[in-house]
Amino acid sequence: MTASTESMSEKLHPSRTRSEENLPYDEDETEYFDVTGPSTTTTKEANNEEFEEHESFHEYSTTQKPYKKPIYRRKRYVIGCLVGTIIFLAIFIPLFLKFALKPIAQSMMNSASMTVVQLNMTEPQETQMTVSVLASVGGIPKIFSATMEFTEMVEVSWEGYLIGSMTLGTVHVSKGKGDILQSTNFQILNTTAFSQFAKVMLAADGFAWTMKSTATVKAFGQTISGLNIDKKLDMNGLSNFAGLNILGFTLPGDAPDGNGALVSIQATIPNPSPIGMILGTITLDVTFQSTYLGRVVAKNVTLVGGQPMALNLEGQLFKQTTPLGLEELSLLMSNYLADKATMATGKGVSVFPDGVHAVSWLTDAITATTLTVPLKAVQRLDVIKNIQINDMSLAFDEAKPWSPTVISNSISAEFKIPFDISINITELANTTFNMAYKNIPFVTLSTAVWNQTASDMKNNKVVFTVPPSAMDIFDQRSFSDFLTAVTQTPAASVDVVGSAQGVAMTSMGAVRLTVPLKTSLPLQGIGLTSQKPTITDIVVTGGTTEYITINATVGLNNPSIFSAALGPVSLQIKSTLNGTVSYVGVAQIANLVLKPGFNNVRGTILFKPTDKAFSSGFLSAFVGGGSFLSYIYGDENVSPIVSLVPTLKTLTLSTTLPGMIPAPQILTGGSGTPTLGNILGPRQVPLTVNAKNPLASTFWIQVVTTSVFWEGNYFGGVNKVRKPFEVLPGIITTSPVIQLQCPLGYEFALFLITQFIPKNLVVLTGGTVMVDMTATFEVTIGGGENVGAASPLMIAGGVEEAKALSGRWVTPSKRRVLMTQMGDDELYESIVALLGGEHAPRVDDGVEYVAWLEKALRALYPEYQ
Repeated sequence: MTASTESMSEKLHPSRTRSEENLPYDEDETEYFDVTGPSTTTTKEANNEEFEEHESFHEYSTTQKPYKKPIYRRKRYVIGCLVGTIIFLAIFIPLFLKFALKPIAQSMMNSASMTVVQLNMTEPQETQMTVSVLASVGGIPKIFSATMEFTEMVEVSWEGYLIGSMTLGTVHVSKGKGDILQSTNFQILNTTAFSQFAKVMLAADGFAWTMKSTATVKAFGQTISGLNIDKKLDMNGLSNFAGLNILGFTLPGDAPDGNGALVSIQATIPNPSPIGMILGTITLDVTFQSTYLGRVVAKNVTLVGGQPMALNLEGQLFKQTTPLGLEELSLLMSNYLADKATMATGKGVSVFPDGVHAVSWLTDAITATTLTVPLKAVQRLDVIKNIQINDMSLAFDEAKPWSPTVISNSISAEFKIPFDISINITELANTTFNMAYKNIPFVTLSTAVWNQTASDMKNNKVVFTVPPSAMDIFDQRSFSDFLTAVTQTPAASVDVVGSAQGVAMTSMGAVRLTVPLKTSLPLQGIGLTSQKPTITDIVVTGGTTEYITINATVGLNNPSIFSAALGPVSLQIKSTLNGTVSYVGVAQIANLVLKPGFNNVRGTILFKPTDKAFSSGFLSAFVGGGSFLSYIYGDENVSPIVSLVPTLKTLTLSTTLPGMIPAPQILTGGSGTPTLGNILGPRQVPLTVNAKNPLASTFWIQVVTTSVFWEGNYFGGVNKVRKPFEVLPGIITTSPVIQLQCPLGYEFALFLITQFIPKNLVVLTGGTVMVDMTATFEVTIGGGENVGAASPLMIAGGVEEAKALSGRWVTPSKRRVLMTQMGDDELYESIVALLGGEHAPRVDDGVEYVAWLEKALRALYPEYQ
């Protein structure tokens, strides 16, 4: 038991029986624990006694490694680290400050950047000048703040040449950047090299300076001396003053010495370079191409870095005497008038920074400089304006539809040359201009001639004429749109762009100028669609089997300045009759010419309605003096000239087509010869009709249908009797005899005897009585049947003369049943017998005779008594 107990005790408390080097764990580790949980020695010893009582003994417990503290939390480790750090810093910092800080500062100095924002050179002299520097320093880590002092002169080199030196003061760097803003004296060390540099500075797009010096830097409480400064500074040059922009160019007057003209040029020049300097007074010689034009001077010129420079040049352009000089001067002035930029040049002659004294290196730079001066008007020049086309004629030809002939006797314009110098235009020729509609050119006219006698040059007015010339239309659609606008609308406009070549005597010499013209010209249109043309002098002149020919005069007003010869034109016509619109025919104009003012245009109407009922009603109403609301319009067949079809096919006019006023009397009379037998017998009255032809063409009456009325009472009629006869124009023609059938029966006979004859006793003695006749003639106009145009012609309400009852009045001898077979003598005898031998009184005794006729009628018709 003792041995076992000791053995177990050693396992649980090895520290009691083993040395430290034999421990199964470090002394800082927690003791092992029983698997059953925490226990003390007493407890474990008690347990050992229990184990001895078991028959078979086995290992009771297993060991588990206790929780171990991290090393950095162990007190001994932390204290050791603190002591080590203090010792390290005490040794390292002095060494770092002594040996590593300067290389680091030099490295940062080498990698730092410097950008020159402005470098203004003032008070320039031969060997020195004042320089104002605005620069920025960057590329330094932001954690550093330092102060840098230049300990030596800053040397400036260019292209390997040491050109100057200057002093720079302290530079403060904070948060990785710093600024240099100083004014200092710049010593020119090599005047020759600096002169070459100054030329490049003005002429080149860029250049580079190399700056060298030494400096002392204070950082981290330390002063670091002996640092080298070696920086290349890239800067923009002035690019030979490129981009010069003209603000004004004038010739304010003649030169006082009589040799040319004064000139004034205002310009700005961009400065892409940080370089600025006082240039003072600059003198330039101006040339164009190979011609020396004159000299200009600009005063108080100051160039500021990064800012545009204003330049006011005043001087004199000299008079040119050589042919080449005059030619190039003419081109220069013409280009200016035409708003074309003309590149003149300004060559440096001299520069005086203080206005009096020259500086050689600056003079060399300026005299090596050539400015490009784009002479161009600041605003658009209206040299020729207020153009007015006073008249223009257009004539179209089917053979050359897109080359109409144009003529104008007067195209006037006002002009103003924008130079205040002596100028006298002595010649204008070769006037050429484009006409455009809605910004689309459609023709070029190059035949306008200066009308010198009609022009007033003192008052700046010029007049051109256009002789008969072909217009070669190169944009057909634009021309058609323009022509449509001019003919159909009240107003239109056309753009006129061109030029005229002239010779002018100026104070700089005789020059040939190309004078531009550009304007939008408003035009008064003809406005056909808003007009109501008049139609007069309507004459029916003939016909064929297809149509009736009617001549008429159409009145059209043309308020525009245009005359237009449009050639043959065919327009369609529709008219309204009794509320119905129907096709009438074609209006043909052999040669439509519209001149300014009112036009009477002769035309021919081919009357050929497709509706026969409409044709009959229209022609009858036309002859009867009626009027018709009509529509005249174009179609694809409106003109054989293809260039006019797009315009005329869209044309629509409304007008009133008048009939024949006053309405002609076609039925001038008629005669019937009724007898006693006609009245009391079959009542067929032989009748002739008198017709007068109001037309200018012969017509043939093929069929006659008539109805006769007296005081509203039907008197008889002719039902379509075919008795063709010819009626010559303006002549009264009597028709062949036709039979007027009066109503049969007792009632009509009683009406005759009791009403008609008593009121018209003159008929008994051969007198006349007026009756109303309605007649319908089926006629052919312009020829006989199958030759002329056939059409019904109704004469409604015509008043005609019917001849009185006449003939021999004899005694009847037989009954009425035989009346249709009896002559007048037999009928008379028959009536006398019926009346018991009572004879008729004399016809001259009208009342007694009518009374006898009534007795006779009642005797003949006893069944009605």
